[in-house]
Amino acid sequence: MKIKNLVVGASLAVLGAPAFATAGALDSIWAAVDLSGISTQVIAVGVIAVGIAVAFKAITLAKRAVGKA
Repeated sequence: MKIKNLVVGASLAVLGAPAFATAGALDSIWAAVDLSGISTQVIAVGVIAVGIAVAFKAITLAKRAVGKA
């Protein structure tokens, strides 16, 4: 659970950058992927967030399966 809190905190710190900040690492990532439009970026961030949540759930389920074996 501590790792999950750490990842959530780090994600909020990285993704919660001010809207009027100068170009940084996150902007260069978006530019390299060449996404067109704000909605595509929002959907991409949502997919990443869901992917992280599913990964944590998979780890929990794997630990439970190993514990029962």
